[in-house]
Amino acid sequence: TDEEAQALLEAADNLEPGDERPKTFAAKRWAPWLCAYTGARIGEMMQLRKEDVRKVGKHWTIHITPEAGTVKSDQVRYVVLHEHLVAKGFPEFVQSCADGHLFVTPAEDGDVLGPLQGVKNRVSEAARETVKDTKVQPNHGWRHRFKTIARSVGMDGRVTDAIQGHAPRTAGDDYGDITVEAIARAMAIFPRQHKG
Repeated sequence: TDEEAQALLEAADNLEPGDERPKTFAAKRWAPWLCAYTGARIGEMMQLRKEDVRKVGKHWTIHITPEAGTVKSDQVRYVVLHEHLVAKGFPEFVQSCADGHLFVTPAEDGDVLGPLQGVKNRVSEAARETVKDTKVQPNHGWRHRFKTIARSVGMDGRVTDAIQGHAPRTAGDDYGDITVEAIARAMAIFPRQHKG
């Protein structure tokens, strides 16, 4: 719901560092915002690396790739950062981080999946503190909410699918490319999700 979304974003903004690792704190801080503005799977956002956030032309983008961990479709995609994420300082946060994963510390053998599951669990626990209704999956709910908002503001459905990593519905939908510029135009009409 709108109320649950607002509560999750406010909780992220008001989060205070505790005894947790800095990467875990950063995950809890940024996960709701990233999911709200990308409609991505929580794991796709939590496995982001510094090199996956980059400028393409004049647009800040997130590069979602299986090289960083796991992507359900195994397809590489770009998502243009919403201007609100830029205004909130996400690119500056990324630039302040060491090279490698932003929210996960890989195991000594290089494994990312185990540590990724751990941080996803902690982010889910933090969301559950805000959204108590056990029938709601707060982190996955962003995917549904993104699609609903995109439809309500008239975003091109194929572009929305490309942003979220959904397969084309028809052979015709698979023709042509979804460019960074097309995604940027779509994101420009996606409304700010919170005043914060």
